[in-house]
Amino acid sequence: MTSHTDAIDARDLTNLGHVHDLYAHADPVPSDLAERVKFAITVHALHAEVAELMDSALLTTRGVETQVEPTPTESVTFTAASVSLMVTASPSETLDTYAGGDRVRVDGWVTTPGAQVEAVTNEGSRTAISDANGRFVLDDLPHGPV
Repeated sequence: MTSHTDAIDARDLTNLGHVHDLYAHADPVPSDLAERVKFAITVHALHAEVAELMDSALLTTRGVETQVEPTPTESVTFTAASVSLMVTASPSETLDTYAGGDRVRVDGWVTTPGAQVEAVTNEGSRTAISDANGRFVLDDLPHGPV
């Protein structure tokens, strides 16, 4: 038996290989684990951004002497038992084909890859399919209720 100060030898590597094979067979690492971790980190960062926006908005409700201007909320999260959805609105870069108004781009993240997302506006309905990371884009939407 080797002591704890000896370098790893061929026998140790063989034993570690057997342990690796055992766990690879009994409890394999999910193939999409890295993508799920990246998605979770992205959602966590976006939640922190939303919390910061909410803190700024709460400051304005503390009294008339408060000098903080309200910050418009551009990110919203919806959560249900089986799915979460986060959307962020930004100005659209497409040319406005309708007179008198600018357009909105909605970037979103949903916990279900390949999900069909529908936005219903006063101009009609638009759909997008989320990619393998749950991301989707709906561009050239009108301002207003969606």
